[in-house]
Amino acid sequence: MSAETPARIVEADVAVIGLGPVGALISNLLAHSGLTVVALDREPDIMQVPRGVGIDGEIMRAMQSLGLAHELEPFLKVFRGAQYLDAEGAVVATRPPANPEGEQGWPDRYNVHQPEFEAVLRTALRKDPRVTELVQHEVTDVTNTAAGVQVTATDLRDGSPVVVSARYAVGSDGGRSITRRAIGATYEDYGLNQPWIVADFVVTEDADVPPINTHYADPVSPAIYIHVVRDIRRFEFRARPDEDLEAAIAPENIWQRVSRWISPADATLVRGAVYTHRSLVVDAWRQGNILLAGDAAHQTPPFLGQGLCTGVRDAMSLAWRLRDVLHRGAPDALLDSYGAERSAHARHFITTATELGSQLTKPTKEAIDSLNSRIGREGRGTTPRLGPGLFDDANGGGYRAPQPRTAEGRLLDDVVGYEFALLLDAEAAAGLTADERARIESGPLRLVVADGPGAAWLADQQTIAAIVRPDRYLYGVYRGLDEVRDAVRALEESLAPQAAVAAS
Repeated sequence: MSAETPARIVEADVAVIGLGPVGALISNLLAHSGLTVVALDREPDIMQVPRGVGIDGEIMRAMQSLGLAHELEPFLKVFRGAQYLDAEGAVVATRPPANPEGEQGWPDRYNVHQPEFEAVLRTALRKDPRVTELVQHEVTDVTNTAAGVQVTATDLRDGSPVVVSARYAVGSDGGRSITRRAIGATYEDYGLNQPWIVADFVVTEDADVPPINTHYADPVSPAIYIHVVRDIRRFEFRARPDEDLEAAIAPENIWQRVSRWISPADATLVRGAVYTHRSLVVDAWRQGNILLAGDAAHQTPPFLGQGLCTGVRDAMSLAWRLRDVLHRGAPDALLDSYGAERSAHARHFITTATELGSQLTKPTKEAIDSLNSRIGREGRGTTPRLGPGLFDDANGGGYRAPQPRTAEGRLLDDVVGYEFALLLDAEAAAGLTADERARIESGPLRLVVADGPGAAWLADQQTIAAIVRPDRYLYGVYRGLDEVRDAVRALEESLAPQAAVAAS
């Protein structure tokens, strides 16, 4: 290809760099919200290697927002529980299996084979005419311009140059993110730097392996066994000090390591790899019209099973903001609250996971239970709050919202879509004037008069109303109708200040 070959120009509302699970999800959410997307990735297709193995009910709500939850369900296994063993093999702590339907409207925890999760997202992307997928394209530069963003890439099939012109760009391009380097963001390091040997197997019915996820304590090299899905199993071993990592993943050495559980007679080794677990969060999530998400913004140790989940939360938090800025008159400053909220939230999971990992050499029930409760697991403790951002701090905002059903059995998100929701009890709804109701229904909120479990949840909270954001976090909960009126007005002014002023 000649150096003079003119670059192919592709235009879109948003360029998404990196089409792993976070990039694929945010591309779907943006297109679902009516934006045009160019999605770029260096690889020709999904990487068919096991990586993430856990998602939760919150992530199923994200898939529900796209109408993809039921397409994903057949590939999932509802979490069956976990146990933590000490060095002598005694069980010191456990986690129960997931309930059939948790507060998010789905089981609280699943095991998943990440390539299958990604395949559901990619299939949906390829059906959407608003998405231009540029695979086998290596991004070489990302630059803010007067009009938005310019992404420069090379088509790896023939070496031809491509330039994507967009209003915004989202870098979801992993731990080696060129987008992060382009905006000069650096990681804040929370001190973890541990190599682990990870081996994935397909087992036969004769394999004598635990029925649930198991953490094995060892003062030098703790191990984790994960019952992934179907016949896929994973073993993870913390590398011993000064261990030869290249030799450690040789098949004969992996088989020796797992010999107390399985052998070549009852299992097939799919892959051995070294994963270096780190605990990192970027110091800047945005520069101009370029934003970061997923592993480009943070790296999470796997001990809580929250790495993939944390990236999906980024996508849910960012997509509606981009939609509202680009299509609904919201101020560009709305995007600043994305990084402030997500940074603190991700940091909570990352530091908790790091502490949990440190317990695996010598676990105690008190320490394990305490750390799991820090993220509100299995109904214990409280889920973490977002960092400062777009919610009513004085009225319970910033926490994850439940997803109650209506009296007819419909889940709340199916009623409101990927929008703000005002869940209001019947008596309060009757107190709205016709003008107030009309104004609410013409604005950013979807009004839902609570009945059935939704009404019961409001009563349980001793409130009459809750405003739920599109990313399923609470904007606020309210005890009086005047408080609701003030909150609606404040939200309208934050999302579309000129329209709010005109309306009032």
